[in-house]
Amino acid sequence: MKIFKTIILSLFLFHIAFAYNDISMSDRQGHFYFADSSKDKELFIRFSAVDSMRASFMTPKIYFHSFILKGRLEGHLYDNLFFNSAVSLFMDRSNAPIIEGSYDPADGIPFTKESENTYNWAQVQTNLKYETKYGNFLAGMDRLQWGTAKRNPLILRGETQFYRPWSDSTTFIFEPASTPYFGYELNFGPLQYTQYAAKLSQKKNKLKYLNAHRLQMNLPFNVEIGVSEMTVYGSTTEKANTNPNLDADSADRHFEWIYAIPLLPYMFAEPFLGDLDNNALAFDFKVNAFKNWELYGEIFLDDLLNPLSAFNSDWWGDKWAASIGVTKSGLCLSSVCFTFNAEYTRIEPWVYTHHKGDGYTYQNYGSSLGSDLGPNAQEIYTSLSADYKKFGFKLEASRVDKDTAFGGKINDIHGPLSSNKKRFLDPKSTIHYKELKAAVFYSPYDFLWGSFRYSYYFKDYKGYRLESSLGLTW
Repeated sequence: MKIFKTIILSLFLFHIAFAYNDISMSDRQGHFYFADSSKDKELFIRFSAVDSMRASFMTPKIYFHSFILKGRLEGHLYDNLFFNSAVSLFMDRSNAPIIEGSYDPADGIPFTKESENTYNWAQVQTNLKYETKYGNFLAGMDRLQWGTAKRNPLILRGETQFYRPWSDSTTFIFEPASTPYFGYELNFGPLQYTQYAAKLSQKKNKLKYLNAHRLQMNLPFNVEIGVSEMTVYGSTTEKANTNPNLDADSADRHFEWIYAIPLLPYMFAEPFLGDLDNNALAFDFKVNAFKNWELYGEIFLDDLLNPLSAFNSDWWGDKWAASIGVTKSGLCLSSVCFTFNAEYTRIEPWVYTHHKGDGYTYQNYGSSLGSDLGPNAQEIYTSLSADYKKFGFKLEASRVDKDTAFGGKINDIHGPLSSNKKRFLDPKSTIHYKELKAAVFYSPYDFLWGSFRYSYYFKDYKGYRLESSLGLTW
């Protein structure tokens, strides 16, 4: 920690004040480069020093001031072994008091309290890819992402994270956490098969896993279709006899190798293990058949027993979510080009939950692997962005409806005495808010950028939010 503070102080002594906002903005192409004479081995080293100020003028009023140092290594060893690794070190200061972190994964990404109002934490990503003529082998620690949705990915959201009015907290970090994984890719012409086995974290000393595989079909006319299966399982995290379901108190679970077998559907593999685990099936598509138009969508089927009953409320276990959107780009007036995006997302009650408890829920470090909205929610979202020389502009509007009743939280457990009916967005327990947002980005040089955002909220959340940033990469 002393080294970290020394680096920060040195930057200020050299009058370098930087800032953080979007990961994509802070990973520009400045770098140090090393290679052998034959260039069989190449290494790119990149650093960013970043700082941000975020203030929410709602109830309660809260601000965060963050210093971040980011380092990235990427390159290759010979022609078929590629790697990249990144670490981000955060020091956050808030006007709200900090409660000492428990280092229990269920409480989010671990952090260290430094003072009454400051804490620090880290985010790590690393990936290794070995290419062969038969396929590619994958390993690393990262936030895995599958699907085509831009605003609310339902399958695996990766590092997608948006501010929500309930995100202002000094006790929980809402960003998704990285997970260690290994896997492989197999290519069959227009077909690509990908499989991952990942270790999740929910409770200290309790094992939890995600197995996932996906078949992607690249069809004529720029049509892409994906079919994915995911299964989550782990050791019981609740205290004995606290879960009302008789099958909840299982023995400690370990990695199930049957899920790592390629091209074996999980719906057939799970019965061999005793029908124990939380399986999900998902479909997604993306169509770019018309110039500058993109139509995309995802549907997530979570333990759906009968597709014909999915759209009625008779059975709580028919859990599904869907997201559909359209993007129009290439709208240019003189030297200004516009991009429009609209997306609708609906998540039914109980999606991502499991009756056997947190060892089987669709989450890692307390955050959903799918949409951060969680079960029993919907969002209508639109955006219009524009680029002009070294400037970028963006206008956004969204409406969010989120039910807070039983079945609306990812950790809710449906028991034998719970109602078997489900109700989407019960008016008595649903909160509503709308957001209007404007942002401007400026990058005078490839290594320097700045941004400013203003967001206005009304209905059940009222107030506004300011965000500013300035950053440098070398």
